[in-house]
Amino acid sequence: MGGKYFAPVQRLEDFLCKRASKSIGKVKPSYLPGVTPVDLSSALPLPIIEALREAIPFFARRVSGYNYSDAVLTGIETRTSSPLRILRDDSLESSNVIGFYPAGEGAGYAGGILSAAIDGIRVAESIALKIIQDQKS
Repeated sequence: MGGKYFAPVQRLEDFLCKRASKSIGKVKPSYLPGVTPVDLSSALPLPIIEALREAIPFFARRVSGYNYSDAVLTGIETRTSSPLRILRDDSLESSNVIGFYPAGEGAGYAGGILSAAIDGIRVAESIALKIIQDQKS
């Protein structure tokens, strides 16, 4: 933001209370080159902001500590990994949906951008191998 490539951030409590953050609390963001406290409600359409304000407390009832008031929302990216895992077989295909290859954080196979990318590569290689094998048959 402001030409410095700072990321917009907001404390979770401020986001849920619909007020701009003026400062950062106990959780210190690690984003470099830096952050600027803001009201993130201007970053996404209102229906998405409202859905997030409803979903975060709902999710927090299932994951202890998730709604820590000083948690930092950075831009529109979250640091939440999937609380579930979509099962897959040795070929990385879903164990119960033919042709579906669950991958990355949302499917429960990664915990960050790098591991999600690696998992995506593994799935792509598996799909390519299946295509080659099918062409030989």
